[in-house]
Amino acid sequence: MFDGTRLHQSWYEALDDAQANFRQLLTSHSSVDWKRVSLESLQSSGKGKARAAAGPHLADVVLHRRVIKGRPVYRAVLDVSVADEPQLTLEACKAVLSTPELRKEWDPAVEKAQLLEMFDQATRIAKTNFTLGWPASPRDAVTISRTFNDATTLIDITTSLPRSPDEPAYLRPAPPYVRSEVGLFAWCIQTVQSPNNSPRLRLTCFWQYDLRAMWNFAPATSIGQQLCAMMIGFSKTVTTRGSRIPLFTGYGNGVSIERVQFQIDREALTVDYAIVPEDVELGSKSGGEQELHAVREHRRLTRSVEWSIPTSEAWDVQVSTKASSEEVSSLPWTAHATRPTSNTDKFVLNVKHSSLPNDHSVLKVRVIIELSGPSSGWRLNGIPQPIEDVEERDPSSYYISQPMLQDTTSMANVSFRSMSTVTTVATGTSSTSTVPEPSPISRAPTERTAAGDRSILSRVKRNYIYFSSLLQEPEAKWRRTTENRGVSVAQLDSIDPTLVVYRAEATFVGLSLWDLYAAIATPGSRAFWDRLYEDSIFLEDVNQLTELWHIKTKPAWPVNGRDAVVLKTVYKSPTTMHVFAFSADDPNLFPSVPAMDVNVIRTQVDLQGWSIEALSPTTTLVTLLEQSDPKGWTNKASIPQQMISAVAGMGDFVIKCGGPPLLTRLEGAKVNDMRYDHEKSSLRIEYEGSPTRLSAGHDNTDGSPSPSMPTVECELRCDLDNWAASLDIIIDPPPQSIGCLRRHRLSSGGGGLWLTICHDAVNAGDERLQIIVRKAPQGVAKEKGLVMVNGAKVEVDVEELPEREVKNLAKQKRIKPTRIPLDQPPVLGLIRRRKAEWDADVDDSATETGVDPPSDSPTSASATTIATMTTSAPAIASTFSSYWNFAVQQATVTTQQAVAAVSPAIAAGDDSVPSSSKAPMQYALEALFYLQCLRSQSLSDGWTLVSDKGFPVHRKIEPAISSVIPVHKGEKVIEGVSADEIANVLSSYSCRKQWDPRYDSASVFEQFGAHAHTSFMVTKGGFPFRDRGFYLANVVARASSAQQRSGESEHAGDNRMVVYMAAASFSPDSVQSFVPAKYNPYLLPVGRIFIEGWILETLDPYGAESFAIPSTRCTRVVAADYAGSIPAAVNSNINSMLVKSILPLEVYLKSISPSPFTRIPALGYMISAKDDGVVDDKAWAIRKKDSNRTAVMTAYNPVAKSYQSLILLDAVTERTHSPVASSGSTERIRRATVSSGHARTGSQRATLSSSTAGEDQDNAQSRVYLPQSTPASVRSKSRDGLRSSSVFTSRGEVKLPTDLIVAEFVVDTKLYRDGYKLRINSRIDNTRQRISLPDDTKDAQVWSDVLPLVTSVYTMPPSPLHSSGLNADRPPCHLLRLTLPTAQYQMSTIQDPLTGETRTAPARPQWLLDLDEGRALIQVEIKPTGSTSFALKTRPKVAAIEVNGVAVNVMSEKESLTSLGRDELLDMRASKMYLLTRIALEDEPLPMELRVPVAVAMHLLDPSALVTLEAAENTSGMDEATDPLLRTPTAEPQQSLQDHPEQNDTSAETRTDTSASNGIFRFLNSYPNPLTRFSVPAGVQRSAGPIIRSLSGSTISSMQTKNDHSPSGPGSQTALLQPPGTTVASASTSPAHDTGYRYRLPTVVVVALIAFLIGSLLRSMLSPADFVYVVSDLNEIPKDISSGWREIKRLLEVKYIVGGWDFQVALIRRH
Repeated sequence: MFDGTRLHQSWYEALDDAQANFRQLLTSHSSVDWKRVSLESLQSSGKGKARAAAGPHLADVVLHRRVIKGRPVYRAVLDVSVADEPQLTLEACKAVLSTPELRKEWDPAVEKAQLLEMFDQATRIAKTNFTLGWPASPRDAVTISRTFNDATTLIDITTSLPRSPDEPAYLRPAPPYVRSEVGLFAWCIQTVQSPNNSPRLRLTCFWQYDLRAMWNFAPATSIGQQLCAMMIGFSKTVTTRGSRIPLFTGYGNGVSIERVQFQIDREALTVDYAIVPEDVELGSKSGGEQELHAVREHRRLTRSVEWSIPTSEAWDVQVSTKASSEEVSSLPWTAHATRPTSNTDKFVLNVKHSSLPNDHSVLKVRVIIELSGPSSGWRLNGIPQPIEDVEERDPSSYYISQPMLQDTTSMANVSFRSMSTVTTVATGTSSTSTVPEPSPISRAPTERTAAGDRSILSRVKRNYIYFSSLLQEPEAKWRRTTENRGVSVAQLDSIDPTLVVYRAEATFVGLSLWDLYAAIATPGSRAFWDRLYEDSIFLEDVNQLTELWHIKTKPAWPVNGRDAVVLKTVYKSPTTMHVFAFSADDPNLFPSVPAMDVNVIRTQVDLQGWSIEALSPTTTLVTLLEQSDPKGWTNKASIPQQMISAVAGMGDFVIKCGGPPLLTRLEGAKVNDMRYDHEKSSLRIEYEGSPTRLSAGHDNTDGSPSPSMPTVECELRCDLDNWAASLDIIIDPPPQSIGCLRRHRLSSGGGGLWLTICHDAVNAGDERLQIIVRKAPQGVAKEKGLVMVNGAKVEVDVEELPEREVKNLAKQKRIKPTRIPLDQPPVLGLIRRRKAEWDADVDDSATETGVDPPSDSPTSASATTIATMTTSAPAIASTFSSYWNFAVQQATVTTQQAVAAVSPAIAAGDDSVPSSSKAPMQYALEALFYLQCLRSQSLSDGWTLVSDKGFPVHRKIEPAISSVIPVHKGEKVIEGVSADEIANVLSSYSCRKQWDPRYDSASVFEQFGAHAHTSFMVTKGGFPFRDRGFYLANVVARASSAQQRSGESEHAGDNRMVVYMAAASFSPDSVQSFVPAKYNPYLLPVGRIFIEGWILETLDPYGAESFAIPSTRCTRVVAADYAGSIPAAVNSNINSMLVKSILPLEVYLKSISPSPFTRIPALGYMISAKDDGVVDDKAWAIRKKDSNRTAVMTAYNPVAKSYQSLILLDAVTERTHSPVASSGSTERIRRATVSSGHARTGSQRATLSSSTAGEDQDNAQSRVYLPQSTPASVRSKSRDGLRSSSVFTSRGEVKLPTDLIVAEFVVDTKLYRDGYKLRINSRIDNTRQRISLPDDTKDAQVWSDVLPLVTSVYTMPPSPLHSSGLNADRPPCHLLRLTLPTAQYQMSTIQDPLTGETRTAPARPQWLLDLDEGRALIQVEIKPTGSTSFALKTRPKVAAIEVNGVAVNVMSEKESLTSLGRDELLDMRASKMYLLTRIALEDEPLPMELRVPVAVAMHLLDPSALVTLEAAENTSGMDEATDPLLRTPTAEPQQSLQDHPEQNDTSAETRTDTSASNGIFRFLNSYPNPLTRFSVPAGVQRSAGPIIRSLSGSTISSMQTKNDHSPSGPGSQTALLQPPGTTVASASTSPAHDTGYRYRLPTVVVVALIAFLIGSLLRSMLSPADFVYVVSDLNEIPKDISSGWREIKRLLEVKYIVGGWDFQVALIRRH
């Protein structure tokens, strides 16, 4: 029976051969056969750039080439100074080379690498996937590697495993990957001395590959570029990651390694191994000293595993065990860390297990070593552990054979730049080479010449460029012509009438990429859906990618039959396939082209191309491009219908029949005939060996092909899910070997059955080879998935996917891949990108000042004082002692883990408190940008599933957000509600109290307009934790759905928007002008929300998802730190619960009717698409599109169903503030003159202009032009003012002036069944200062109606983007439009030519004159009419609408459409939103609109801040330098504490003691001392400053610097912002009254109840008792008995302690 010994021996022999080859290359380093490869492109690219950076460059790599036995070997040498790169050490290089997962970071030719098996301690087997496969199939390689090292040299040798019929399944070929051969890939890294005695590290790499790929560019140049980029990438990876990788160094007898994997994103090493019964034999059979060394290490590490871990970082080690029985799984184990005294840069972690109880037991162990933080040390299962300093063990552990050491030493001091080979040429082999050139193969007379091959390749390339350019044409250049059967056909809009190009597109759900490709690439499948199809004949196999076909169609009266001879080419990538064809009628190039039949018309096919793109594992987009001339009577008008039939028929064929069998690859042979018969369901392929079909890899890079080919490989792909349940295959002659691999249909490698058939090319010779693939007879094969070859059953390897991964792939979002050409390998683009990044790094480092970064502080002595820590007791002789010690250790570990679980999430540090150097809204914009980037990510980007109950919740550590708190994300589709309706509910704090159980209250500080504001939000903590407060900055933005998500199909008129709602915490110092006692009266601990966001996207009503219309994809993202003493586990659980709040939100949305919302002014910002190419877009800019109207604030009360909106109408100019304005300067007003047909006098003042030419009516109404009496003195700075006005429209009609639209509201009448009423108030503000937000604790002041606002009510038509749009039973929505009658005052002076009478506009009223110099505030309130009880009794038939007590007529839907039009009624005014974009970093990262608030909560301000604000605004205006609301405090609060020692003492009393923060009940420390609470208000009253509670629970009182300016008179800020009739004294409250602390009634009741229960408990411990003083001697009785008595007062009594005795604690009083 085969036991694998022979297979392992063959692997060792291959490795020994590679080692011998490597030694030969080392010894011949000075041979003249090594020819220098000069890469001029790499050398010239570095000219003109300063070499300021110390890192290596591409020009520093010295590359040589040598030909051995016809195969080239490359040698790349790079010397790096250790002084410039101190991180570049041998240990770091060994860690990178031993981690295959990192190879894709430093080798541009590698797509993926993974470790398959640990053969022994120094030998490993890995699999590597290369990106060199395009345009052919991708390549992979399975290699075996061995590592040697000593103190100065590191050697790593890699070679391919030899093929064997006995190899395991995971080593067999995995189509569509083609197995390539790695002859030698060896590294020799040495520490050498430079001439100036400075240490250097010499990196030498030997490279000999046979990738069996088709290179269509110069081989030596491309290989040289790849090798140079690989060397530089390796050095950079070692520098950046070498000290952050744990190195798996060894294991011993009794240990079986199962899996070793390094996760790059987590920087975690996972090792799965098993403890098995000990075996005396070793796996290594190399013999000699090496075997002796392996035996010693194997015995030393018996049942042990060892790692080498850098000490510069902190590590978290998780060890878990699992076994079939409890006895085995609970076996003790120890883990200890030691550090050699000679090398403190690393420590050795050793995990040792006890012996198994019997020979039939197996213990499974998983060890995860993960990077945990910037500090040093390590934690075991969450508990910090020490590191022991020990003397370094025997240096013989660094073993390297003596002969090999001599070979490496011989080339250590050689200068490769001074060798004579530098004069050799760059490409090709030098004529002085001693290796004889292989003789060229004679070409058969019937074969095509080289010039003919180049001509064909040129035609293919030219047509593919044309095909790919048509695919990348923008959508605007395609004119849609027809749509049928799910296929949309469009024609290219070209200025050339003779150029007729059609495009057909269709999206198929449930069909895979390979099934559709098989149907398209098989011409015989047309017999299923094309009734005119006659035959398709295979003419010639031009090359591996190109075939020549003759296709015939039947005649159909009166149309003759047609045929076409096309040259078909296929380019493939993992997610896209391109199949394009064009006519080939040249008999000189293609002698097999049949002659034309007189009765058949030959069609001219200029281009017929198919593009098959995988949008998701279950969805595929198919695009067909057609440019042809059918000739004859048939014109090109019939082509669109033929394209619809082709695309839809092909899809029907795959749905009903599945993907037909397909030839995917043929190596070493050419096809003679290929035919698919649909009726017989069979594929017949006939081919023969061809010596010219050699892989144009590295065997023939010098231009001479290799003389023979060992094997002929044929690769087939079959669909065993739909096309056939089982296969019957006939192969003649029988193959040498056959491999079958079946993948899941959702697998990224391509689902289906993949067959690899190999023939011996020598034995086959010129013999014809034939393969017939057909369905197995129904009665023969009852078993599904059976493969019969020549009557014998063949074993099928099945590659299964985990069930969770299958679910994730099935639910994966559709993402359209980027359309790029597939005719070139992507490795060249990757090399260019990395080279550009390195050059950019060089330029950046050259501009720096050269200051070295500070080094890490040394570890404290306490941290280095260590002892061995065991997690369980060691195995000792005594059984009882062993169990006792084990129990004690387990109890200790359990207690320590419990304490670690209740530790806070993060300690006080960089993540605990936001920086006060940033403005509050900057945190919100950074969170908004993260949400925008998050929407384009997939769940495969490192997201971990937390819970799938209800809907999946994932989490991920995002360093950009927080390095400790993970980001939690959940996503769910809410049906029946649109995104705007959900956004209205989420933006209302009153509504949030209805659906969010953790929300308590919120106080708004500042409003910046468009829903951007800062606030203090209080959330419930849950017993036993207190509530938490958060300082939040909120912003709402929208983006185009088609602009952000490219995976969905686009439709005309698709105006869906993606709504982003982002919030993030900011520094409390930014709002220190507000009194904390007013918004945080209970001194709640303050936490931090790193990000709280919502992504709302209304689904496409025409999409493939079967959801109700409308439906919204709702995504919530949360990362919050509740700080204080909340444990990390509880904090993570709260974040997960916050994401789950989508469920109560859905329930709440379906129980209410949509609330009213403001449409004009627009709420929120419009953001542009995220541009990944911009790397320095750190700042934000706002482009205003509506500078006259601003939504100050909106509020909705769901209980009273009342909606309030405060609007600012600035008819003069947009609000601007200059941060650099000098003192005393006023704001410059932007004005624009209205140009008319004749001149005007200086006294004429036009107010509002009409719309300009080319703009819509609404844009004209949104702009207000108010020129001064001297128009020439003021220039307009807005774009709208610079455009010339016209009195005619684009159609030549006279443009009439229109009234000014002040506001628009959308009201759902289902919310107000009995009607609703509007209360509109307005007032003029001539001071142009900040607005005061209303105080909820006071009655709102009623303003007078200054503006004559006109209210119009329209009935909106149904819309699929509204919840009532497609329901005929639901009441309609109303559009309320508020306008000002300004059109009559815009009339120009006209002279009647008949009567001579001059007609002018009427006199301008006072309110219009007031708007010239000031602004207006409009307050709108919408609420139901009357009470609910009265409405139920006397409900009117028609809902009444009242405006300020006057009934208003409602226009019907027909009248509304006639008056405004459908587009005007349904327009969501996205064009009116401010455009928010990211730009290059400027002096200010935030625009002035988000730094200066529009409105401020004056009732929350400190009175001293109000005085300062008044003086600042009255003296120098509103600029950032003097605004106390914008000034960032630095040393001022500390100075104020020093100036007022009495306030400092008060704050010191309220600060929590840090020594009390330890212990398991530390969460009780967050509660203030009840005895000191009553003294706090007095201290606050003395300080008259805000109190800020830090994250650690301490209270800090900060004092504002007192302003010497006295309050102004009636024109001050306080007097202005209060409603008319109030005074300054009434506006400000008493400090003693405002700063007093209040307790809620439930808190008082709970405290009283607890006090009562504690008192009852104490009294229950006491019972009545008399005490008698007993004396044993009568002489002790005092004479005066009255003075000898003592009175006892019991405090505590515990009865029946032992033996009838009681325990008492009492006070004794002597009498």
